[in-house]
Amino acid sequence: MVWNLRRALSVQVVTLSAMKRLLFYSILILLVATDLSAQRSRKKGLKELGAPYFSVSAPGYPTETVNFARLDVYVRVPYDAIQFVKKGDKFEAKYEVAITLLDKDDDQIERQIKEFESITSYFASTVSPKEGDLSAQSFKLSPGKYTCIVEVTDKDTHKTGRRKVKVDLTRMGEEGAISDLILLNINNKGEDHPMGLPVIPPRTFENDSTVHIYYEARLPKGTESLFVRLLSVGDEVLEEDTIDVSKKEMFTKDIIERELAATVSSRFKLELSLEKETDKDEDRVISELVIQNLWRGMTSFVNDLDDAIEQLRYIAYSDEMKKLNRSKEDKKEDNFRTFWANRDPTPDTPKNELMDEYYRRIQYSNEKFGTWQDGWKTAMGMIFILFGPPDDIEVNMYGRDGRHYQRWTYFKISRSFTFVDYNGFGEYELMEPYVSPYGSRWR
Repeated sequence: MVWNLRRALSVQVVTLSAMKRLLFYSILILLVATDLSAQRSRKKGLKELGAPYFSVSAPGYPTETVNFARLDVYVRVPYDAIQFVKKGDKFEAKYEVAITLLDKDDDQIERQIKEFESITSYFASTVSPKEGDLSAQSFKLSPGKYTCIVEVTDKDTHKTGRRKVKVDLTRMGEEGAISDLILLNINNKGEDHPMGLPVIPPRTFENDSTVHIYYEARLPKGTESLFVRLLSVGDEVLEEDTIDVSKKEMFTKDIIERELAATVSSRFKLELSLEKETDKDEDRVISELVIQNLWRGMTSFVNDLDDAIEQLRYIAYSDEMKKLNRSKEDKKEDNFRTFWANRDPTPDTPKNELMDEYYRRIQYSNEKFGTWQDGWKTAMGMIFILFGPPDDIEVNMYGRDGRHYQRWTYFKISRSFTFVDYNGFGEYELMEPYVSPYGSRWR
C-alpha cells in the first residue's frame, strides 16, 4: 500500500471534524502498511530504492604512539530498515555490514564484512525506527585522510544501502591529540561498552539534564588542564570549565559529565580543547561534537531548523511558509513545533508519525537523488517525498530523441510520473510538471 503523504498532511488542520479524526486512524494504518510495502514493492531497475537506511559514526582516536591512530566505525541499523520474517512465535532479520576504507588516492586498504541477526518477539518492534542494532568495527591506521564506505545488505530482500564518510586522522599523529567525541548512554551498557553505549546519531531528549561524553587523549608532558565549553551552534559560549588532568597518565581515557545549560535549544556543541603554550586560537587542539536536543514530538531526522523549515515547501500553504520564514529567532522554533503539532495524528504520544516519515524521506532523497543540488530539491526527490517508494519503475527507456527516461508508477493512486534526463548527466526532470495547490517545487 502506498501512503500519499501529500493527502495525509493536507487534511489535517487545527479544528478537526469527525471525518478528519477518522482519517487520522486511517493514516496510522497506512504508516505501517507503507513500511511493509516499501520493503516488498515490485521494482524494475533503480534497486537502491527501498534499500536499508542506517546511521554511521566514524570517530578517530590517538594511540600511545604518534605513528598510529584507531578508527572505530559505528553502524546503527533501525529495525524498520530491514525485512523481518516470522518464524514460529518470533520475527527474525538477517543483514550484512561491509566496511571499506580507501586512502587519499582512493585505493582500497581495508575491508571488513560481518553478518548480523536480529530477533524480536513483537511485530511492533519490526517496524520501529527507535529499536535497532548497534555494531562497531575497529581499524589501526597511519594518521592521514581516508574515505569510509559502509554498505548494509538485507539478506532477505538483497537490497543494499550505502553511505560514504570522509575521515581525517591527521591530527591524531601530533604529540598532543584529542579523539573525536562520543555521546554515551550510561544507563545502557554492553559487554564491549562498560561505560555506556554510544548514542548514534548524538542526541538528547527534553528530560535529559546531563550529557556524558567519552574521549581519549594523548597529553604532552606537563599538561595540567583540559578546557570544556558548551556552545550554541552559532558559537555563543553558554558555559565553560576546566578539567584537571595533572595526575593523569600521558595516554588517558575518560568521560566528561556536564549539566545542560538552561539556554540550550534544539542543537548545541560541546568542545574539548588542549591549549598550547602560544595561547593562539590556531594552535589549540580542539575536538567538538554537535548534539541534537530533541523536544517532545521532534523527529531525529531534523538536524538544522532553518533547513527543516525550507523543506516544508512541498506541504505547507504559502501563508504558513511566510509565517515561518518571517519568524524572529526566539519564535521560530515554537512556530515550527506548532506547524507539526497541527498535523500530529497522535497528539497524546511523544512521536509525530507524519513528521518522522516526511523528514526520513527527505534524508533518503538527499542520499539517493542529489546532483549539483540537494536531493530533496530534485524532481525525483519531490515525488519520492510526497508519495513514497513507487510500486513499479521502468528504467533505461529511450525515446526518439535519444534521451534516458524513467517512469514511476503508483498503483494505489493510479498515477505515473515520467522523468527525462535532458542533459545526459543523470539530472532527471519531470516530463510533465507536477502542480500542487499546497507547496511547490524548489526554484
